[in-house]
Amino acid sequence: MAAKETITVTLDPELVQYAKHHARSFSVYVNEALAAKVHEDRRRRALLQAHRDRAHEGADHALVDRRMAHVAQQIAALTGEAQ
Repeated sequence: MAAKETITVTLDPELVQYAKHHARSFSVYVNEALAAKVHEDRRRRALLQAHRDRAHEGADHALVDRRMAHVAQQIAALTGEAQ
């Protein structure tokens, strides 16, 4: 792991007070909270990708292509554009 970096942040006072009273080290507390947020974001992104993959695998691609072509024809008819 790379050396830790010192940064300046602005935090809501009530969050600072809570962290100061519930952690032995403010820096450790903030670092763990940020790590938990990153972990949760990655977990959600992986779930979303898994859902997308399953939906894509189960899709009737020929049907989707036909429907998209039909929509394109309707748009062209409404806008007066040739296809």
